[in-house]
Parts: sequence; C-alpha cells; structure tokens
Amino acid sequence: MVTLQTNTATQTMYVTPFQRKKDFAGETFSSYLLQIESLQTDKKYYAIFQSGNGTLQQDNERYSEFQISTNADASTSGSVLITESGQYSYIIYGQSSTTNIDPLNAAVWGELERGLMTFAGEDAWSLPSITIPENVVYYE
Repeated sequence: MVTLQTNTATQTMYVTPFQRKKDFAGETFSSYLLQIESLQTDKKYYAIFQSGNGTLQQDNERYSEFQISTNADASTSGSVLITESGQYSYIIYGQSSTTNIDPLNAAVWGELERGLMTFAGEDAWSLPSITIPENVVYYE
C-alpha cells in the first residue's frame, strides 16, 4: 500500500511495475501513466512519469521511484491536485507517449501494476495541552 500526503509538493512513491514488464517483452516504455481513483467519489486523476522530466528517479528490476506532487493539476509533470484524504486505488500503465493521459489510447501498452493508496491530510482535531499550576495542593 502506498501512503502519500494531500496537497503536498514532491513526495516519493515506490512501486514495482517491472514484474509485469516481462509480459511485454521487446516493448520499451518511454513513460508510465498513473491513474488514481478515489474510492469515495470515483473521481480519477492522471499523472505521467518519465525520466526526461525528473519525475522518474529510479526504474530497475527491483523498484521504480516516482516523484509525485499532490498540490497542482499538471498531469504531464507528475502532479495531481488531491485535497481530500481517504482511500484511493491506483493503476500504472506502460506507454510510448509522454503526453497521453487516456488509458484507452493506442499509445498505452498495458497495465503493469494496481494497488491501494491512502492519502493522509491534516488531523481532524488537535488535542489541547493542559497545564496544571505547580502551587496546587492535592488532598487525600
């Protein structure tokens, strides 16, 4: 499960799409398309990750490291605007386009990974700090 913060710039997301890349032997993906869907509202968000724009930091047999921001709506630069905390699902697609955000487009080679995400926001409440004066006398 991936956990990220809402409305935050430059966070790191670790995923493992390489395991499924083996099913697409001979295909080279120039970028990844990430689809994030809210489980509460069914709203979908899209972001593109590629090494050319700095959003794909690592991409090897063990893991892929995405630099994602959740404070702006700029899909082609690995950024989505998510302000609501809660449970989300994600799907990572391999594609040959660096601008496509449609999973049904011909540039998409196929699904590489799917999973669950949690977006944590600000606390709903804060605990008050209570100070007790030192000159209080307690009786038994």
